[in-house]
Amino acid sequence: MIHDSAARRVVGHLDAIITAGSAGDRLPSVRTLMAELGVSPATVRAAVSELVRAERIETISGSGTFILATPTRQSDDVDRGWQTAALSPHHLDIDFPGPLQVAAPPDTIDLASGYPDATLQPIALLTKAMRDAARRPGTYGRAPGEGIEPLRSWFAAELHPKRRHDVLITSGGQAALSLIFRSIALPGDTVVMETPSYIGAIAACRAAGLTPAAVAADDSGVRVDQLEAVIEATGARLVYLQPRFHNPTGVHLHVERRRPLMELAAERGLILIEDDWLYDLDDPTTRSRPLASDDPNGHVIHIRSLSKSVAPSMRIAGLASQGVIAERLKAMRTVEDFFVSPILQETALNVVTSTGWVRHLRAMRLELRTRQAALRDAIGAIDCWEPPIVGGPLHLWLGLPPHLDAVAVRDAALRRGVSIIAGNQWYPSDPRSTHIRLSNASMPATQIREGVERLGSALEGHRPQPLG
Repeated sequence: MIHDSAARRVVGHLDAIITAGSAGDRLPSVRTLMAELGVSPATVRAAVSELVRAERIETISGSGTFILATPTRQSDDVDRGWQTAALSPHHLDIDFPGPLQVAAPPDTIDLASGYPDATLQPIALLTKAMRDAARRPGTYGRAPGEGIEPLRSWFAAELHPKRRHDVLITSGGQAALSLIFRSIALPGDTVVMETPSYIGAIAACRAAGLTPAAVAADDSGVRVDQLEAVIEATGARLVYLQPRFHNPTGVHLHVERRRPLMELAAERGLILIEDDWLYDLDDPTTRSRPLASDDPNGHVIHIRSLSKSVAPSMRIAGLASQGVIAERLKAMRTVEDFFVSPILQETALNVVTSTGWVRHLRAMRLELRTRQAALRDAIGAIDCWEPPIVGGPLHLWLGLPPHLDAVAVRDAALRRGVSIIAGNQWYPSDPRSTHIRLSNASMPATQIREGVERLGSALEGHRPQPLG
């Protein structure tokens, strides 16, 4: 699925022609589309390729591009009811990816996606890194199940230069979460999570047959006193936390809560899952050390992903742990898919050890600050939000006035051409529909401002009417 806004516009234009036309009709040429829509040849080719993959059109060399007949659909009277009986009753929320992965329609301003767009990705650096990786001997062979040693060592040294953490390379942070939940807990066990929490962690927890339990958090992070009460009530030993740029709220765990948290983990024998998903985008001059950096006894499992700081397709994460936990994770990792692609690991290693890595991160942080400022300024001009407005470098978490429903606001915004995420699915328990999340990751500042203006227009129809 293409995400470039210009290519989406071409897809929308061609889709309208296809809908109005008939099978066999010839579509406008590349040159015609370039002139009509003011786009490049590459943009047109990307749109055409998308429609070819969708079996809407076909391209015949030397003749042109033509509308295909609508594929014959299977009869509606096919009986698949047997699958319900055959499948396990175990619950899996198959609707979970919707808020995170559904592509916005053409010409929609995307304030939903948390993945940085192509202008923030180190394309030149990535291209060279992959080209060099492809030339390296052994790249197309089998990699160790735990990952290639130089990349594991880089993650370990970044976490602590002297203490030796056992790092496992996984196919991104989401894969790491899934691996953890299925490796170190049994179906029916409880996992304590801040409320709200990352929707992907909630889904992975439930998919493993575990039960998420909510613990309160505030502007200083997880409430350690209430965490102790939840642990006492549930008997839980597994706690999922995002101490840095909590998703969706953006809150940091306050320094004064770190020691009580670690003392509680030692006293109760807790396993803390530290999802450090935005480590790279934190200011290196002021950022706090990961909890795992000050954990000699192995209570913390640390996850650091590269998909936000490099590119969405860089599905590489370092999963650091110690002791028997590390051995169990490694064993389960081997069962799943043997190893992560060596060429992707080598590419990631080339990127993070290159001279351009630090420059890329500096430029990325600067642009994200510009976009975040544009988002905050635009929101500040609309009198529809409950203070405080909090967020990390990629998004803001906004509380709605009592008369507004987040799902209704999301749908109204989409009708106005802007996509956002409703907050109702971000709660481990007691789902609420009182917040929305807006992202500044995938759009430049000018489009962010326009998107918020459209959102404001959508909200006008939801204002309570004066009495009398």
